[in-house]
Amino acid sequence: MWRWDRWGTVEYDGPALGQAQVVRRLSGSMARGAALVGGAATVLCTAVAAVVAGVPGLWAGLLGGLLATGSALLTPALMLRTARLEPGAVMLAAFGGLAMKAIILLAALFTLGGLPGLHRMSLAVTMLVVFVATVAAEAWAGQKLQILIGSDPGSPDA
Repeated sequence: MWRWDRWGTVEYDGPALGQAQVVRRLSGSMARGAALVGGAATVLCTAVAAVVAGVPGLWAGLLGGLLATGSALLTPALMLRTARLEPGAVMLAAFGGLAMKAIILLAALFTLGGLPGLHRMSLAVTMLVVFVATVAAEAWAGQKLQILIGSDPGSPDA
């Protein structure tokens, strides 16, 4: 029915019928891509932060990566919740998810940045890198997903 490609996105064998099924496939592919890329970016940023800033950099990198990757899953979750609504509502949810991610990460940075056990710059850089990487992965997954638009081949209208 479906298979993973090397980028963590899913290639489905059959066409998606209806907006809800298309949105479910798209949000699933976006979530998988964002989780894989977010995890890889977190590991890379945490390693660099640990070398540069020691243990506070390690903790800041892990926390920043966890927050940024977790917030990246907000957009696909909102899209799933609105899959059966009008297309405009789904687009608004996707945009709202992107804006909400940025607000959550800024609030977390300002709240957690002053803690004594965390390196503030490592936290900020990790959150920024993972945020950009996961948004790019979501866009890549959306671009890669093939959607057939038209009538059902088995319908009398075809």
